[in-house]
Amino acid sequence: MLRLGLSDRGLTEILAIAEHTRSMAAVVEGFGLRPDVPSPPDGVTGELVAPIAELEAGAAAETLGQIQRWAQAVLGTGHVPAFWRVLARQPRFLAATWAKNCLVLGPGELDETTRVCVALAVAMNVPSPYFSAYFNPWVRRAVPLDDSGMVELAAAVMHYVSFNTIAHGMMLDPPFTNVRAEEFRPGGQLEDAPGGPPIS
Repeated sequence: MLRLGLSDRGLTEILAIAEHTRSMAAVVEGFGLRPDVPSPPDGVTGELVAPIAELEAGAAAETLGQIQRWAQAVLGTGHVPAFWRVLARQPRFLAATWAKNCLVLGPGELDETTRVCVALAVAMNVPSPYFSAYFNPWVRRAVPLDDSGMVELAAAVMHYVSFNTIAHGMMLDPPFTNVRAEEFRPGGQLEDAPGGPPIS
């Protein structure tokens, strides 16, 4: 990633998106939430913690209102996703998690397309059916990606999961250690490293 011209901040943003997505996916899987984007699932529910009804939000109403407006604009849903309504049982935790979500997935060095593609790739890798469905409409709107583009994103996930699995299994050391972004830029000692910036 450093060789793609990202600064240390950009790399940190990618790591933050990965950590945030994985932690949200852990909660969703732990509570057995079914995907509800773009629409709530039918049938008997089996969640370990039921999402609250939006009309019963109480102290969480303001945060859920922000999430509802965002979900309508970005995900195209008419409801607050179940993940957020479960967290609403602890309004301060909901507010803190939503603030972190806005920070991690909001404007920064990385553009919106990159951010949401990273989040979807992490959800696919975890795997998290809930967050794969959740990020899908956002990716399709932000990029926009059609079905072929979604398969291309999945191919990149499969490729790097395979590489990481093989490298871990063979106990390979990383090819670069203790390097900074500047070393891959023109004039840096790794300027000519494979995958580095094009020479003009």
